[in-house]
Formats: sequence, C-alpha cells, structure tokens
Amino acid sequence: MDQGVFIDLIVESVVQNMIVGAVLAVLVLIMFLKDYRPTIVIALSIPLSVITAIVLMYFMNISLNIISLSGLMLGIGMLVDNSIVVIENIYRLRSEGISVRKACVEGSKQVAGAIVASTLTTVSVYIPIVFTEGLTRQLFVDLGLTIGYSLLASLVIAMTVVPAMASKTLTKVKEQKEGRFYGKVLNVYEKILRVSLKYKVVVFIFTLLLLVVSTAASISRGTVFMSSMESTQISVTVTLDDGSTLEETAEITDKDMEQISTIDGI
Repeated sequence: MDQGVFIDLIVESVVQNMIVGAVLAVLVLIMFLKDYRPTIVIALSIPLSVITAIVLMYFMNISLNIISLSGLMLGIGMLVDNSIVVIENIYRLRSEGISVRKACVEGSKQVAGAIVASTLTTVSVYIPIVFTEGLTRQLFVDLGLTIGYSLLASLVIAMTVVPAMASKTLTKVKEQKEGRFYGKVLNVYEKILRVSLKYKVVVFIFTLLLLVVSTAASISRGTVFMSSMESTQISVTVTLDDGSTLEETAEITDKDMEQISTIDGI
C-alpha cells in the first residue's frame, strides 16, 4: 500500500480548491465594486496573505498537509474581508474629492478598530485549539494555527500594503452607479428592515425559536468521532480451520486473489 498516492491526490485537490476559491472571490469583487483597480488590489492581497501565513507556518514547523492546507482554504474566504473594508472606504473618500494620500490614511484609520476587532474575534475561536491535549491537538492544531496566521497576516496587509497600493492605483475614480438588479435588492432589504424594526418582539421570538429548533436538530443527529470516508483500498481477511498447513492456506488465498482481481476497478 502506497499512502503517498493518496496524500498527493488530497493535497492536489485542496490546492485546486484554494485557487478556484480565490478566482471566484475576485470575480465577486468585480461584480460588486464595478472597477478593476480596487479589485486588483484585493486580488494581490490574497497571495501576499497566503505567503505570509506559510512563512509563519515554516517557523512553527507546520508542514503542508491536509489539515493545514484545509486551514488555508478556509482562511482564503476571510482573507479578503479586511482588505475589502479598507479599499471600499478609501474608494468612498476618493469619490468625495479627497486627495489620494489623505484618503488612504484617513480611510484606513476610520475602519482600523472595526477590522482589528473583527479579525481578533475570529482568531480567538481557533487559537484555543493550541491549548488542547491528546488526539484533538494532533488533529486540529495545524488547522487552528494556519487560520490564525492567515487572518493576522491579512489584517497586517490590509492596514499597510492595501493603502500603499491604493495610493498608486486610485489616482482616478469613477462615479459608482447602482445597477438595476442591485437597486431592487436594496429596496427589498429596506422593506424587510423597516418591518423588522417595527415588530422587534416578533423578530426576537422568531430568532429564539430558530435557536431552539437548531439545537434540537443537532442533538437528534447524534455524534460520532469521524464521519465515514471512501478510500481506494480494500482489506480482506481469510481464516482457515485450525491445523491447516501453509500450503493449503496459500492455495486458498491465491484462489481468493484471482476472484477478487475479476472485480471491476481492482
């Protein structure tokens, strides 16, 4: 049995998912920001954050494995959050006629507290895995550290590299026009928001009801150590009667091997 083939297959799949996820994130940004220049800034911040996280992993002796790569894959979706907030606020100030240098400084400063708090709340969920012991630590410590490193790297890059790139790319901005579809979505959201604010008690009761139902549904599902997984291997145990000779055992197992080899895919 060669586990290297299986490991290469999983690692290749995770890396491919990371790349596809990053590309989709950039496409979503183009659709909503409607300007390629801030999108380029965000797109460049993704690999910078990943590289910084990998450097931190190197100094913590974390190898590129299924768990750590899964952490990077989970982190990529959150890597762009801080950069989006910063670049959007800078773009807004530039649209108001503020100079590019002042917009970059003030735009970053205005949202600094919000993105720092947002990042630390997410990091605080994963970092405590480091303090666990036993099998839980062996399985998930790489995941927690990788996500924590990638998010902290994205925070530093959003507060430093993004404003620096914005100062060179946002020398000119164009007026943002709301699309017809986006305008309809905003109108529907406004109506829902007004109704929710008018009937706050109903919204609160509905939220509590969802919490109770979700808790009951989770308990009813039961718990297992790990979900069942498919694997490209099969294990067969052949037991003969006591007293069988080695020659008899070899003859029976050879016949079993011949029968198993006729199965498609073996």
